[in-house]
Amino acid sequence: MPASRRGACALAVLALLCAPLLSGCASGETQPASAQAHSGILGGFIAQLKREDDENEIRELAEHQPETKEEREEAREQAEQQETEAAQAQEAEQQPAALEGQES
Repeated sequence: MPASRRGACALAVLALLCAPLLSGCASGETQPASAQAHSGILGGFIAQLKREDDENEIRELAEHQPETKEEREEAREQAEQQETEAAQAQEAEQQPAALEGQES
């Protein structure tokens, strides 16, 4: 077998052996970190980032108060839409937690 082909085969075998280790699958983790984003330290960190983002957005909105009737109506509609989206996101976050409780 030529040396280049032998090297390529060795590299392929090495890649196949390292891929599960690097992805976390071989260490007993059943799901990637993105699926565990709502649990433990990572979940708390993400919640804190969301909270800070919301606070910054509220601060920015307070700085730019709507001046005309149309702007006030548009701001009210945007606030309602954001509340609806936040409620849907919170419901979606709670739904997987409820499913995990049923599986146990």
